[in-house]
Amino acid sequence: MFEEITIQYQEVSAKVAPQRGAVVTSLIVSGGEVLYLDRETFIDPTKNVRGGIPVLFPFAGRLNDGIFQAAGTKMNQHGFGRNMSWRVVEHRPYLLRMVLLSGKETLAQYPYSFVAEQSCLIVPGGLQIELLISNMDAKPMPVSPGWHPYYSCPADQKADVTTRTPGWDATRLTNEKEFDFGLAAPQNGRAAFKIPQLGTIELSFNPRMRHLQFWSQPGKDFVCIEPFTGPNNTINTPQRLDIPAGEARTFWMRIEVLG
Repeated sequence: MFEEITIQYQEVSAKVAPQRGAVVTSLIVSGGEVLYLDRETFIDPTKNVRGGIPVLFPFAGRLNDGIFQAAGTKMNQHGFGRNMSWRVVEHRPYLLRMVLLSGKETLAQYPYSFVAEQSCLIVPGGLQIELLISNMDAKPMPVSPGWHPYYSCPADQKADVTTRTPGWDATRLTNEKEFDFGLAAPQNGRAAFKIPQLGTIELSFNPRMRHLQFWSQPGKDFVCIEPFTGPNNTINTPQRLDIPAGEARTFWMRIEVLG
């Protein structure tokens, strides 16, 4: 079993599993669970976790033909961060900070020396997650990370999700088949969604997150609203972020339950 560490302050608590890709497995606000988790996939190390909030590093989305062009290597969808064990470096009642270091396994597909540090912090009404990426290499390091929040939503009520986000078309959210589409993220870095049984969820993110991806599967009680640096294959395009040698960059997202 993978250890789940609880952080909590007042009416908000969260659970995080550092050894299982630093995934957030639970977020409870005022007694209500915000996230969906398929626990069978969580306990099976051969599967990708379906649920919670996986971190997508060094990139979010799919690569064209699965090729990371800067190195000519094969990389799986959403990179490797969500499938590796992270080490806890700080644990307070309301905060958990974890690190992932480059090594033999990562260098074989992503030939850069790095330190990735993910922090989960309880905030009023929700959770803030920060990803600090340090380039320890002598060359620029391309990244385009993101997160993959699974919000709890009854399968037959997905079409009732509402938002004022430009380009929104509720008819695309169906329980009859899988949906997977993206929209440009609002320039102000804030998007609110009304989700059945959860109420209004406000998603905030730093300006580098320029894309929102929406995904679900038929018969499953979740809707994913995922802040990405950019759409599929961004890390292979000029829209990626190149972290200069010896420098670091921070990405963050915040989930708040407004009721």
